[in-house]
Amino acid sequence: MRRETYEFADLDNREDLLQELRSLESRMKHELGYDVALIAYTPGDDSHDK
Repeated sequence: MRRETYEFADLDNREDLLQELRSLESRMKHELGYDVALIAYTPGDDSHDK
């Protein structure tokens, strides 16, 4: 069975996107009544799994 690998997405220079994530986290907390953490991942290099 193949297992996908992921790494954190590089959003260091994308404050606009980070602010959108924070805004959605806040909206979800308000609507759901509990904290939600959104995490951005990107497919990683899984060549070592082959």
